[in-house]
Amino acid sequence: MIRNSILAFIFLACTNAFSQEPASKFLQLLDDSQNWILRTPKIERGNIEFINYTKDKVDLNTMIWKFLPNGTIDYDYQSSSEIFACAGVDFLDMDVEQSNWSYNPGDLTLTLQIKGGYASLDDFVFKRVYKVSLLDEDESYGYRLTLLKEYFFNDLKKSR
Repeated sequence: MIRNSILAFIFLACTNAFSQEPASKFLQLLDDSQNWILRTPKIERGNIEFINYTKDKVDLNTMIWKFLPNGTIDYDYQSSSEIFACAGVDFLDMDVEQSNWSYNPGDLTLTLQIKGGYASLDDFVFKRVYKVSLLDEDESYGYRLTLLKEYFFNDLKKSR
């Protein structure tokens, strides 16, 4: 009886340990040597997904993010060398001096504060807390940020 109880305890402990993603896996997203493709370009609408950057994934107006030290963010738009046209003016434009990130490894949450808009129109500021998880896809390594909490503001300095 005691042996069965010990085996059950060991089994449950191992199952729990393997079912939780180690926090160190999430630190790759925040590694400043990594570039990430924003797969969900309308970031003001909820969940966000990033996939690992490779040249073969670059398409028309691909937005590339980099999480830099001290909570700063950098981004750029890239296009494939075979593409000679612009898709229009629906570009996310971030004020990188007013945007930042912070990560809590204890509960695997990432807080993003983003000031931006689309093609400098419809300015917004939001501060969101996301639960970080790995994408469960074979073709792409990446992260899903699931929205937990949001504070959303329109840019109050913009004249109407």
